Amino acid sequence: MGDISDSFEDLYDIFIQTGAILSVLFLYYKKFYQHAKETFLYLRGDESLKVGFDFYRNILIGIIPILVLGFAFKSILDNIKSSEHLLLILGSSWLVGGIIMIFIEWKKGSHEVEGHSHIIGKRDAIIIGIFQCFALIPGVSRSAATIVTARALGVSKKDSAEYSFFLALPVLTVAGFYKLYKHRAILNSETIGILLFGSIVSFLICYFIIRLFISFLRRRSFLSFGVYRLILGLLVILYFFK
Repeated sequence: MGDISDSFEDLYDIFIQTGAILSVLFLYYKKFYQHAKETFLYLRGDESLKVGFDFYRNILIGIIPILVLGFAFKSILDNIKSSEHLLLILGSSWLVGGIIMIFIEWKKGSHEVEGHSHIIGKRDAIIIGIFQCFALIPGVSRSAATIVTARALGVSKKDSAEYSFFLALPVLTVAGFYKLYKHRAILNSETIGILLFGSIVSFLICYFIIRLFISFLRRRSFLSFGVYRLILGLLVILYFFK
């Protein structure tokens, strides 16, 4: 029963992530469609439309490191997640991540001039992709790792967040197909309804959260998120050693 319960929980997480993926696609479908059209025309020889090709190339570059390391060190990562020191690892990750986030936002400042952001290029995509791998450590947020790295490279708050969303699509899709195949035995008429319901709720929640998040970034910085992670990390570490 325990194995079946764990498998269903794992599968449920994937359906939740599917809802999140669909919400990003729904919100940014015009951008994806426009860049897909530009990529097609660029490959047909129109050099002026390289921006679309670069958009998809940078996403591809950004996901390769975490996919390679994620599958190569899967057993080690699973052992870490079941470690008796997991709570300490989580607290330390939140604490260190909060300090880094606060430092980056303090250096960059909370106000930015619209239109003066550093554009993400091939080199940036490689660096962001490498630092995204820290998200394999329990407690390290994938979105926070990519956003903070992009901010350190000079990318605006809005563009950093959106690039993080775009990187999530192929990463979660690949992970989703893998786990869907792995747990295919428990898919039946009883479980599929629950899983689809979770996916729909996830889509609706993520749709509104992403819109609110982007709106929030137009007025504020990531500083408050850094403070939250720092405080949470300290509390968890103190609880571990109590």
